[in-house]
Amino acid sequence: MPFLRSGEQYILWLKTLRDTTWQKITELGTMKIVNGLVVIVGKFNYPTSLDSITNALVTIQPPNISNSTLNFPVLEGHNFLYDSAHKLTNSLFISKNTLGDFSALQGGLVFTSTKPDSLAYTHEFYLMNFMDSIPKPSLTSLPAPPVGWKYGLWAQDSNFTPHEFFLYGLFSSAQGRDSDSANAYYPFPGGWKPQQMNFGSGSIIVTLEPQFYGDSLKYKGPSPFTLLSFNRIRFINENENYPMTNISASAIPTGSIEFQQY
Repeated sequence: MPFLRSGEQYILWLKTLRDTTWQKITELGTMKIVNGLVVIVGKFNYPTSLDSITNALVTIQPPNISNSTLNFPVLEGHNFLYDSAHKLTNSLFISKNTLGDFSALQGGLVFTSTKPDSLAYTHEFYLMNFMDSIPKPSLTSLPAPPVGWKYGLWAQDSNFTPHEFFLYGLFSSAQGRDSDSANAYYPFPGGWKPQQMNFGSGSIIVTLEPQFYGDSLKYKGPSPFTLLSFNRIRFINENENYPMTNISASAIPTGSIEFQQY
């Protein structure tokens, strides 16, 4: 379970044998690291016995919003097993049922520019590859994002504290311009920005973004659901294909839930 942005929360929902609709239970408690794993511990009052629970769902909620609408699910579990003390065991959440399976996703980027300035390419990149000098989409095995989500393209500069992030735009497919296409000259996510990319600090990342913030997303920073990453380097070559690393296994939530009755 990755740590969320400031103010965002994980929310627990349950279904029971008596009520098959999702019921909002609680905002999950404080996250902490235990033996290298992220653990969330919390308490709630429940009107029926634990062995009536059939399904559980975890969603995320934006800051300063409290409602009972089920949006932005990230984990779902079912077929719970109980012991004699009504303790849930082996209750595995399957994240691919809600956000998707990104294990096969591959991608890369190219620093390039059509501008006459010989250094313009250090300010400009796209999620594409040149194949025999022809630009092609670099993202492969990219599933359609879940309803209410889009992919985000960000550059991070780690020379600053806190780190600076620059949003290049949101997109839903491997080909076509992203949501900020004013200075994009190829039909792929990316484009030109004032900041230079030829510094050996920070990264360029592709994230999965819940649509909480609209145009203000660029001030919030990237979500923790990072799918692809490229470690920035000082000496970059124009028109060279640079591969990105798939890090979705450590960023897309997975986990289990354990209920104990008191």
